Amino acid sequence: MSDRRTIRWILPIVASLLMIALGVGIYRWWSDSQTKAIASACRMAIREEEWDKALPLAEQWVRRAPEDATAWLSMADVAKAKGDLVATAECLGRISPQDSRYLKSQMLRGDLILDGLGRPHDAVKVWREMLAVASDAAVPHQRLLYVYSMTLQRKKLVAQIREAIQQKAEPPEAYGYFLAAPNLLFSDAYVRLGQWLTATPDDETLRVAQAIFAARTNPSRGIKMFGADAIKPGDDSGVRKCLKEYPKNLELRAFLIEQALAENNMTAVSDSLKDLPKEAEADCRFWRYIGAKLDFQRRYPEAAEAFRSSLKIHPMDWKSHHALGAVERVLGNAEAASRHADLGSRGKQLEREIHELPNAAQVGPELLQSLMNYAEDCGEKEIAAGLAYRLNPQ
Repeated sequence: MSDRRTIRWILPIVASLLMIALGVGIYRWWSDSQTKAIASACRMAIREEEWDKALPLAEQWVRRAPEDATAWLSMADVAKAKGDLVATAECLGRISPQDSRYLKSQMLRGDLILDGLGRPHDAVKVWREMLAVASDAAVPHQRLLYVYSMTLQRKKLVAQIREAIQQKAEPPEAYGYFLAAPNLLFSDAYVRLGQWLTATPDDETLRVAQAIFAARTNPSRGIKMFGADAIKPGDDSGVRKCLKEYPKNLELRAFLIEQALAENNMTAVSDSLKDLPKEAEADCRFWRYIGAKLDFQRRYPEAAEAFRSSLKIHPMDWKSHHALGAVERVLGNAEAASRHADLGSRGKQLEREIHELPNAAQVGPELLQSLMNYAEDCGEKEIAAGLAYRLNPQ
């Protein structure tokens, strides 16, 4: 009797569970059918460019299938067509790194954030995320070099160049950037930076870079300005304003020192070298400035040591070679003087040739060969090896 009672008690439970399972299965089938129908209708609306119709369909699709990359890409297409660039970037950001379309979608996202929204720091985050997934992807390396150079983030620029070379993913312009890292100059940079500042007007890095590039730009060039308060080319008022707000900024210090050196104002040089930020120790320019000060004071052995310290940080800095050559001549070291003078002259000529290119990416094999020879003679082995591989890939 007890067994029969047990069976009578269990059977209804089993039947209920079966009904629930059947109901869940039917619901899932119905839900999947609905999602497929919505997806099909959304794709049709996109093909027909019926964006007002496509938008609610895309919104339903991503709600029903939040892990579906195709749904998010479709939503991104609709958002872009509707002119909502923020939403477009957010939708592209939902693509999983495991999806085969991840790199392409993130490339579009990064460019959209940089060019459409004018937010270089956010674009940098996207490109760094891409490299975490595919360290040898060429596009994010190229984009990072561009932003770091335009924003005068020299330490990050050099580190990124070395990282790209190690991955054999460096763009052709990487070597020109490396040579010119202590002396970055772009004719229209301050206009581009002005556009980026529209999105983040209080960003120190962007403000300082724009002020410096504006002060160094030829005022005779006809360049379109942005905004009533835009800094004009050849105007150093932006630098003076930034100095009041960011007195410890390394780039502003370097600008002041180079301006004082051009005017042969060694008192101003000495004043600007006081209380330097800690990061100045890893910047070849400041050792060169210290060397120039010591050279002026006729403390030639100390000046030579300062210039050597500069070249340890950046062996291809032609200005340090030129200055060291002059000091070695005073010290009676004829061979060293001749060698560094030659390296200074060659580096200056190479930098001039790179600046005269219509585009830094258009550097040809002859110039790359000259850069490789120069890197070898300067003892910059990693750069020379990278150039050797690019010229003769194996």
